[in-house]
Amino acid sequence: MSDFAKKPEGAKSALGAGILPLAAAVSAAVLLPRFHALGVALAAAAAALLVTSASAALAHSLWLETPEAASPADRPLRLDVGFNEGFEVVDILDVAIDQIAAPVLLSESGETAMKLSGGKNYEYVTDAPVKAGSYLAYDQYEPFVMGHGEGPKNRYFMTTKAVVNVGGAAGDFPTRPLGKAQLEIVPLANPAGLKAGGSLSVQVLYDGKPLPRAMLLGDFRGFNPAGSWGLAKAFYCMTDKDGKADFLPVKGGLWILKVRHAIPNEDKSEAAETVHLANVTFRVADWQRTFRLHSQARSPTTGTKPDHWPEPDHWPTRTEVTSSSPVAMCPDSPSVATARLNAGR
Repeated sequence: MSDFAKKPEGAKSALGAGILPLAAAVSAAVLLPRFHALGVALAAAAAALLVTSASAALAHSLWLETPEAASPADRPLRLDVGFNEGFEVVDILDVAIDQIAAPVLLSESGETAMKLSGGKNYEYVTDAPVKAGSYLAYDQYEPFVMGHGEGPKNRYFMTTKAVVNVGGAAGDFPTRPLGKAQLEIVPLANPAGLKAGGSLSVQVLYDGKPLPRAMLLGDFRGFNPAGSWGLAKAFYCMTDKDGKADFLPVKGGLWILKVRHAIPNEDKSEAAETVHLANVTFRVADWQRTFRLHSQARSPTTGTKPDHWPEPDHWPTRTEVTSSSPVAMCPDSPSVATARLNAGR
């Protein structure tokens, strides 16, 4: 775990959760032959613990959010760490808590460490009051190697950040790349003023460079309350040659945009691919207006059509929806290219 994200006092230790039980198991098996059976059992249990931790990470998403839609200034800031199959904050699993770093709050002034609040195991707070301003919160999951059945294993890096505007601020700090992770989604404007029916341009960077043809997926709170983040998504979009895409929400609330990028490894002895998973969360204000979706196969910005698209069956075409409908649109989507205010535009 990197220095910026060391677990604060009061959090469980990764050594206690995984490495020490494994060492104890090995010692029991090797140094105490008379208790060989017990040693084997302990080793198996420790290995199962580590596998369970990786399995939990792969089945869950990690994200950050403020519990309040508007964060007041001049008081300690609270952040909740989400780690769940769905988009609802719940108690973090014991097998995963040690693998999740303590989040940090970043601004032009530097980094502010956060600590457990002493309440729920997902609640973090700053020691000191936070001044009005625009911030980014950042967190990460310890890298892990995981495979499916007899298939090849991959190495995973999971990172998250959140736009945090305190005291009604709308500064440009959230539009700057953090550079803490190889894969990053960068809003090109502060989403503080974003409303349903508006648009937000974002850029996906890998190693600090634009990542073209990256598939952005998005969900808002309540879109999939059953807890299954399967093929049904509230938002799809592919980045252009400059790694940019336009996000057009027709629903207000807390949103998460996610991206995945896989790199084949030359040495596949440990992992076939290195997979980066990154996301960003922010809030969108409600705007109760009606929109008409227009089918448009080509991008209105580039005039080109990407080579392939996901094929979601639930995309509506030429139909009326309202801002409470569970769909957001990308200008480059195959069947719903853009949202236009009430017919005629």
